[in-house]
Amino acid sequence: QRAEQERLRADQRIVVGELAEALTARAPDGLDPQFRALFDEAGDDRARKRVIVDQIASLTDASARSLHLRLTTRPTGGGEV
Repeated sequence: QRAEQERLRADQRIVVGELAEALTARAPDGLDPQFRALFDEAGDDRARKRVIVDQIASLTDASARSLHLRLTTRPTGGGEV
């Protein structure tokens, strides 16, 4: 059971890290409206990063995984690479 908890925590760290990268790359797009407004008002990179961290902290585990999947999954189909 301890190994399972450690694996879960490791997976969560990956999701949070990749989510932060994806939101940073897309910001302010991808942020919830209230966080988008805060991002636009942020005076520097540190303040903008804080807004992204706050957005992630506001998510439930399920919503974080859903957003992560939506932002990090490449579309497939059409046979194009």
